[in-house]
Amino acid sequence: MTTKTRKLLLPGVAAVAVAALGGCSDTAGPSLDDALLRNAALVAADAAVEDVTLATSPLGFGGQGVSARGTASGGRWGPLGGGMGFGGSFSGSRDVTFYDGDGNVQTAYDSLTTASIHLVLELSGDANRDNWSASIDRTRDMTISGLEGHETTRTFNGTGNETVSRSRTDSTGTASTFDMTGSFTIENLVVPTPGSDPRWPLSGTITRNMKVTVMNGPNGDQTKTVTAVITFDGTSTATAVINGETMQIDLSTRPGRNCIRGGRFGRQGG
Repeated sequence: MTTKTRKLLLPGVAAVAVAALGGCSDTAGPSLDDALLRNAALVAADAAVEDVTLATSPLGFGGQGVSARGTASGGRWGPLGGGMGFGGSFSGSRDVTFYDGDGNVQTAYDSLTTASIHLVLELSGDANRDNWSASIDRTRDMTISGLEGHETTRTFNGTGNETVSRSRTDSTGTASTFDMTGSFTIENLVVPTPGSDPRWPLSGTITRNMKVTVMNGPNGDQTKTVTAVITFDGTSTATAVINGETMQIDLSTRPGRNCIRGGRFGRQGG
């Protein structure tokens, strides 16, 4: 059975997006090309933090999560079922189908017999913080496998599309807008079950292909194509290669901090 919910308020996912985009704050640079790549790197890193947060959180489809009809019980939604309960609001929709080990559709999620889940999650909303704002539209089409029985890991595979618009005001008061559109692929992202220690993805990659356009930049309008490949190794730091430049993403970054370490666009040290 496929469960569907439309026009949800997704407070937890909104908080993830706001914390991520707010966490990766940027500074002005002299080169427009650098500014384009900087913003693409920030969005790719922020989205990776959001992906990891979703993947490493409880599924939330049983107990106080989502029933087979897609309704909320107990006043809370599980993260993949529609939010994490941190506050804020995004609008969105969710389609869920549960499968047993033989590939048969189940009428409801069962923690022991559900072997995989097909999830389509759509989110859109606005994030604002200090001297920037961002409008986000993101769709994920994912299969979560390895769930049958008392699993110790689960695996995420899928694709998605996204549109992110960021506006930034520099120290002179000049506002520039960065529009980013693209697609992404999540490949064999293996994560421990929630509550495990360490809790970070054990392996897998996320690849993002983005077209970034800046409007009203210091040298006018410009468009750049950016490819970001992010690799996970079981630690709290993921390695990102963005248009050939290697940098590190701190998956444990607190809100308000830059989540990129190293490279031209990251913080140095803690």
